Amino acid sequence: MQHLRKTTLAAAVSLSTALMAGQAHAAGFALMEKDATGLGQAYANLATGNGESSGLVGNPAAMTQVDGTAFSGGVNYVMPSFELQPGATSSGGGSNGLGGDAGESAAIPNASIVHQINEKTRVGMALTVPFGLATKYDEGWLGRYHAIESHIEVIDISPSVSFDVTPAWTVGASINIQRAEAKLTSAIHSSALAPGQSDGRVEVEGDDWSVGYSLGALWQASEATRIGVTYHSGIKHELSGDADYTMPAALAALPNFADSPAKADLDLPASVAASLTHEFSDTLTGSFGLLWTGWSSFEELKVEQSGGRESLTTENWDDTLRVAMGGEWGFAPRWTLRAGAAYDPTPVPSAAFRTARLPDADRTWGSIGLGYAINRHWSVDVGYTHIWLNDSSINNTTESSIPDTLQGQYEAEVDILGLQVNARF
Repeated sequence: MQHLRKTTLAAAVSLSTALMAGQAHAAGFALMEKDATGLGQAYANLATGNGESSGLVGNPAAMTQVDGTAFSGGVNYVMPSFELQPGATSSGGGSNGLGGDAGESAAIPNASIVHQINEKTRVGMALTVPFGLATKYDEGWLGRYHAIESHIEVIDISPSVSFDVTPAWTVGASINIQRAEAKLTSAIHSSALAPGQSDGRVEVEGDDWSVGYSLGALWQASEATRIGVTYHSGIKHELSGDADYTMPAALAALPNFADSPAKADLDLPASVAASLTHEFSDTLTGSFGLLWTGWSSFEELKVEQSGGRESLTTENWDDTLRVAMGGEWGFAPRWTLRAGAAYDPTPVPSAAFRTARLPDADRTWGSIGLGYAINRHWSVDVGYTHIWLNDSSINNTTESSIPDTLQGQYEAEVDILGLQVNARF
């Protein structure tokens, strides 16, 4: 029974690890896709704004760039590919296939509105998806005890305000109201507990609301140069939901496999962004941006179920620093061309801490975009990014009395297409 209990806990830990490990499109599990306007520059101008209402997501002080009322809305369609390569092994999974392409395409929406109250004050609201995960392996693949399906989404609603302290300095703040939800599945190695039994399965679902904040400043250092910095607080979610088990008949009646309430903490990291934007001419602008993310707060994960079942798993992630450069060129009266590149290192410290839910690796971005002003009120932006992920090794062992080790190499890449509509009145 002690072995059964430990195995049950290990399955829950394996599932809940994904609560802090989404295979998203910035390193770690963050989603950089704030809008299609910034996508074309690889978000190099994240903290200095893009001249539209969507700029408030990167820095609430950037609302100072809006006169009157402005609206932006759009979607980024993300197409990831993550494949375990031939030669991979699993100590418990046998040779049941490599899982196929685990990448799940997803549409990431965004919307924002900014209104000028008076000469110095603006208010706004934004809806974004700052963290997320969508991966799915074949049901019987060799790493099925590590992961099968993972779906995680964090939706952020950000009421914001900015104030022009002087003609050159603006400060801003946002309240980040977030809803996090997760659905995660994996297999249970039933035959290791009762020989001849088929695999069991566990599905965990949970959700939570929580609140954080953002602070930003924007300095118009000269007529041609502006510098922005913004801080996004860490946000702690206490996800609660259910763990549902599907077990073979010989094990189904055991209390350790009874359906149960479950909870786990999800500590979203704090981040600091800084950007410098310079206008070289009336038609040419360049930006340089840094984004620090405090992933070192993700040291371990504690999972609890009813009946006193509890377990810890160690992660030991590292802080990261993303570097981006980009620019835009107004090559015709109504047309703007954008381009950018970025380097985004992974917080995963080694192959031992890389999981099947997050075969994360260092990333290199290449971005391009195009903007068209329909008239003085309406404009449309499109963007495209290709992300190259370095090949990465996995040598991860589940923490249980019957450990399973998954070893191999992952190859991955991501394509992102974005569309944005902007309006000013």
